[in-house]
Amino acid sequence: MSSSNIREPQAALWGFYSFKRNELLKELEQSFKNPTLGPGALPEKKTQLIQIIGGIAPHAGYSYSGPCAAWLYKEIGENKPHVDTIVLIGTNHSGFGGAITTTTYFSAWLTPLGRVEVDLELIKLLKKEYRALDDDALAHMREHSLEVQLPFLQLIYGDTFKIVPIVVKAVDHVQAEEFARALKNVVTSLGRDIVVISSSDFTHHGSIYDYVMFTSNISSNVKRLDMEFINAIVELDTKKFLSLIRKYDATVCGFGAIAIIMEYAKLVEGRAKLLKYYNSAEITGEEDVVVGYASILFYR
Repeated sequence: MSSSNIREPQAALWGFYSFKRNELLKELEQSFKNPTLGPGALPEKKTQLIQIIGGIAPHAGYSYSGPCAAWLYKEIGENKPHVDTIVLIGTNHSGFGGAITTTTYFSAWLTPLGRVEVDLELIKLLKKEYRALDDDALAHMREHSLEVQLPFLQLIYGDTFKIVPIVVKAVDHVQAEEFARALKNVVTSLGRDIVVISSSDFTHHGSIYDYVMFTSNISSNVKRLDMEFINAIVELDTKKFLSLIRKYDATVCGFGAIAIIMEYAKLVEGRAKLLKYYNSAEITGEEDVVVGYASILFYR
């Protein structure tokens, strides 16, 4: 195996964001400057007011969820001038790999904004600390939930950070807690300054998703449902969050990734707050397909 395997951008080919550098930069800028759905401005360097632990960001196409994600990246950009490694925990859409899966096959990931190195040293120790951590390139080959976060991070940090890519299937409270503890132990032993970002969209409603709970006022009902999940997240009540996922047979695609960051935040004595929520119906005006997007900050 060559150590110079580069993961080429996939999500750009599928239209999640522009493949052309200048157009991508414009898309990112528009996400930040969106006056209604976005934070309204690009990140400004300011004195570190809070300690950033990480956050939850959506992963739809930028025209949909970009402004929502920009809320989180504005907070990170303004309060975290430097970071060694970003631990990206995403949804496993492909089904490849185990419950929690990384990949050491790629030494770097590419986007139109350049390349991001992988923190292979951290992954190696994490695999020792958490034996159930799978290592499978296929689980990451066609996965977009991590990749769409990278241009936001490159806008803030350039090429000065590394990543640890992880995708998660359905995990229970014990698995989430054990993995979060393993991550904390490894990060502490290496002395890494990290940020953890869990990538998830919220409720996917409509017959296309085989999930129809509401027949009228769908957008506001989806929002009400998503706020139940979000309130449990902000309370850092992982058991309650996972029980709500089961109760509603929910379509929150990255609930496993969310459970892990909640457990990690508790281990480092963090807090959480909702920065922004909206759903796709508020952009399209269409209620036959509705997907919820939330930007949630974890901090000290």
